[in-house]
Amino acid sequence: MTGNSDHSTRQTAQSGPGRYLTIATAGLISGVLTIAMACAFSALIFSGPLSGYVSTGITLILFGAFVLGTVTALTSSYAGTVARPHEIPAAIIAIIAASITGHMAAKASGGEMFVTVIAAIVAASFATGIFFLILGYLNAGNLIRFVPYPVIGGFLAGTGLLLVKGAFGVMTGRALTMENITYLASSGLLIKWLPGLAFALVLFFILRWRNHYLIMPVWLSISFALFYIVVNASGVTVADLKEEGWLIGSIEGSGARDLALSSFSRVDWGLVAAQTGKIFTILILSCISLLLNASGLELVVREDIDLNRELRATGFANLLSGFTGSTVGFHSLSLSALGYSMGAKSRMVGVISAFLCGSIIFFGSSLLSYFPRPIMGGVLLFLGLTFLYEWLYLTWTRLPKADYILIVFILVIIGMFGFLQGVAVGMLVAIVIFVVKYSHVSVVKHILSGTNFHSNVDRAPLQKQVLSEKGGSIYILKLQGFIFFGTANDLYDRIRKRANDKDMDTLRSAVLDFRLVNGVDSSAVNTFTKMKEQAASAGYALVFSRVSEEALISFRRGGFDAGDTGAFRTFPDLDLAVEWCEDEILLSERMPLDHEVYSFEEHLREFLPEGTSEVRDLMGYAERKEVPAGFFLIRQNDPPHSLYYLESGRATVNLEDRSGQTVRLRTIGPGTIIGELGLYLREPSTASVVTQAQSVFYKVTVEALNKMEEENPHIAAAFHRFIIQRMGERLIYTNLSLKAHLD
Repeated sequence: MTGNSDHSTRQTAQSGPGRYLTIATAGLISGVLTIAMACAFSALIFSGPLSGYVSTGITLILFGAFVLGTVTALTSSYAGTVARPHEIPAAIIAIIAASITGHMAAKASGGEMFVTVIAAIVAASFATGIFFLILGYLNAGNLIRFVPYPVIGGFLAGTGLLLVKGAFGVMTGRALTMENITYLASSGLLIKWLPGLAFALVLFFILRWRNHYLIMPVWLSISFALFYIVVNASGVTVADLKEEGWLIGSIEGSGARDLALSSFSRVDWGLVAAQTGKIFTILILSCISLLLNASGLELVVREDIDLNRELRATGFANLLSGFTGSTVGFHSLSLSALGYSMGAKSRMVGVISAFLCGSIIFFGSSLLSYFPRPIMGGVLLFLGLTFLYEWLYLTWTRLPKADYILIVFILVIIGMFGFLQGVAVGMLVAIVIFVVKYSHVSVVKHILSGTNFHSNVDRAPLQKQVLSEKGGSIYILKLQGFIFFGTANDLYDRIRKRANDKDMDTLRSAVLDFRLVNGVDSSAVNTFTKMKEQAASAGYALVFSRVSEEALISFRRGGFDAGDTGAFRTFPDLDLAVEWCEDEILLSERMPLDHEVYSFEEHLREFLPEGTSEVRDLMGYAERKEVPAGFFLIRQNDPPHSLYYLESGRATVNLEDRSGQTVRLRTIGPGTIIGELGLYLREPSTASVVTQAQSVFYKVTVEALNKMEEENPHIAAAFHRFIIQRMGERLIYTNLSLKAHLD
């Protein structure tokens, strides 16, 4: 009932007279929150030696928010998308700024450091925009989701830690570290960060209790008012607050003059280039965050969102906003969901939010100069605590312990050595864990033998009996997935153990079916070479079937000869491979494959034991035919006319598909029957039958069968029993193979 009620409310808001008011309200709330974020991000980035440029940074980020929000709102595949500068890239850009100022502080002016940091920000925005555009136009929106989930969690937990440390830097001028934690606890600094901590904790616990879109803007307004009530009560002037660093100060700072085009000649481009690794981290994390936010928005609004279009739209928006010197931004899940929850699904929500950011630069700059640093730091602290809560606390029960440990490990590395080192180590550990886990996933999908899996060769009863007795000497492994050194070694051990197993039939053939294999790594080729050598020394055949061209290329590059030599064979499919193995068994048992005769008359005696005359009478209804190789007994789609008993020779049953290609269904040898289903069902032939060698057939036509039933019902009944028995034997044979597949 609640879901229906909410949906009804949204529909009413969208279609009623209050629609425009709702859209304006959602847009204004989004704009206010974006402005607060912009102030906090600027204070985070332009800290320490750059603290005098916070106001200029706010101007740049707000103007970028205007461009980013407008372009994304108008081009997104979802009409209610709201985009803003984001905290994840802002946290990494703060590290970039600290690295640049750390290298330049002793030899450069504040203006030179400032323009170098701006150049790095522009490079990050441009690189992210181009990266998004490339992924979007390549329709690669889903590829980034292959980054392991715990690695993403570790990065985001590390982002939370950076935001917490940066929040203290915004409020006190000193980032939170183990070295200065005692200094931050001194009475002089305690008063500067305690209000921000209180702001963050109250907001955090209220939103844990009830998540409502009005809570954050209302709490911002209350905190702003409380700050100035306390200030007024204590008799401190605004000028004193600015002098002691409690406020941002005038938004028309000196940084605006340093952004003249000529000033970029003072940029230390070598230092900007040195930040390539951190910029690459921004690309990856921003892309992951964008796709996660867009996917989450899909669930909220119950509407498909084109991820590739979102990449293109956000990429173009970041390219444009990069010209303003703004940080990287993309979709805000919370702000986009805000408009939907209020019933204001409209592009105007994002546009109004963006225009509020732009207008405040020109018409409300004086208001921004009164923004308290404890509140800016409190916003950052709240964001950091939220990241840590989600990725350290909530994941404890949601993820396997190994994945959770990886998240903590990445967080510790980021905290001790830096973000880039945490990213690198996290990816390396994730790769190692993946390799270890994947090596435990069996590359063998099915283990079969020649006893329960047979080729599509319809053989005589005596041959079937021999294969049933000796078929255990054929070891069939149906492979799957990607084969690399770990899984290939497991495969080698399986075959070696089977060859050395004294309790089983002596191994004659080991068949590896590659039909479900996605690829073979070059590192696995040496193991396959060992398999080949093992087969040659142990006296069994190593047989490959359905090896893809890509796998053959890997074999050739690794020096593995995939040609048919000695005890090694390759076949285009498993059926032909098993047929060759069966033929080898029959030849070893001195059973000719093509020249043996299975007398039609001798088989009929089992069903007409009363006398030779009855057998001869039945034989009188059959026509003996001796035909050469390549003779068509039955053609596909021909009307039913005869069934055949193959007394000697060999034939194949072929199916021609719609493209005109011929596929072998099965091969028939002496002692088998063909065409019986078409004859009994009176249906057109579903396949063709053509001889492979000179053959002798007995042919029973529809007319002959009808005549037999009229003239000699007793003989006709015996003939029917003969056909039913052969069909039953074939069905049992097929069921055994099917059961082997399913087990």
